Amino acid sequence: MRKLCVVFFIIFIGLNLPAADWNITGAGARAAGMGGAFIGVADDATAITWNPAGLTQLYRPEVSLVARYIAESYKYESTIYSNSVDNQGHFILNFASAAYPFMNGRLVAAIAYQKQLDWYSGWEGEEDESATGGANTIIPGLAFRVVPVLSIGFSTNIWMGNSVKETSDYYYGYEDSVERTISFSGFNMAFGTMVDFNNLQNPFPLKLGMMIRTPFDLGVEVDADYEYNPDLHYKNTVDMPIMMGFGTSFRLGENLTVSADYEIRAYGKSKINYDLGGTSNLSESEKNLNQIRVGAEYLVVTDFAVIPLRAGYKTIPTLLSNGEGPDYDWEFTDQTKGTGFSFGTGLIFERVAIDATFDLSSYTEEWDNWPDYGENETGTLTKYNTTVSCIFYF
Repeated sequence: MRKLCVVFFIIFIGLNLPAADWNITGAGARAAGMGGAFIGVADDATAITWNPAGLTQLYRPEVSLVARYIAESYKYESTIYSNSVDNQGHFILNFASAAYPFMNGRLVAAIAYQKQLDWYSGWEGEEDESATGGANTIIPGLAFRVVPVLSIGFSTNIWMGNSVKETSDYYYGYEDSVERTISFSGFNMAFGTMVDFNNLQNPFPLKLGMMIRTPFDLGVEVDADYEYNPDLHYKNTVDMPIMMGFGTSFRLGENLTVSADYEIRAYGKSKINYDLGGTSNLSESEKNLNQIRVGAEYLVVTDFAVIPLRAGYKTIPTLLSNGEGPDYDWEFTDQTKGTGFSFGTGLIFERVAIDATFDLSSYTEEWDNWPDYGENETGTLTKYNTTVSCIFYF
């Protein structure tokens, strides 16, 4: 029975890892309002997560806080089974940072906290499963302006955090309540460059940015307390791949900025490596998560404050895959993808900037189980995120 429990949990982890959002990006309501197209902008304290080279655009100390409320709705539809809609929502502290410029901004040091992987689960009506927590990082970083038009930067990502999952499982008709504490660990680095043609002798309002995150092994250490099989302990690892992002921004006039990013996350060959032996694919379709993001920001200048108006669009690649075939001969087909839209605004004062963004994203997974008999199912996950940021200037 002990071995059966271990095998079940390995399968459980393998099947549920792709359900988390592995589109790892930076933080902040301003960036979210621009669809996440921020690698070529990166001119506030959140730059340490988008492109650390952008920190050289800070000329005074900054402290920032970012909070987010995540609401999700999952709609299941089937030609033969009952349709259903489930909902969940929760609040997280998404990001916090402090940045300090030296040498009139030529050298900038920063440190940040970021929620990277959110494993919350609390679906309505789902009495046999709940989870909290996830993987976080502590991020120290440094940026240096080499020449007026070129800056470089790097950061280190120290991965940590815990997730507690409670589940009621069933073996041969017997209920076995399980509490699992999952601890995350790992270390990787990020490197960024920023070319800012605004700093030429004859300024041109164009910026180009690049960001690279190094690959590493994400440790997933498990302590499981089964009612009939207590004190299980083992450590799986996830191959976290190299991630590369390219971005640009262009200022039209004094008040309008448009931006675009393209990011590659090479999950196609990533594996989940099990402590007891064996592996499985992290990406069901064995495809990378390649994402396009575009955004715009227009500044309305008033005597009271500067009021930004932002909008953005992004594609949503996932580690999930559509599938087809009878249950006994199932095959994954194409990658499950979706889209996202965002809208944001705020108030910018001399000493503080307050930003808020609402973004909506959705994707649909399709299963064509018995093509000859017209049996098919779809699952649509829709997210409604509200992000609020505060940046304090000193």
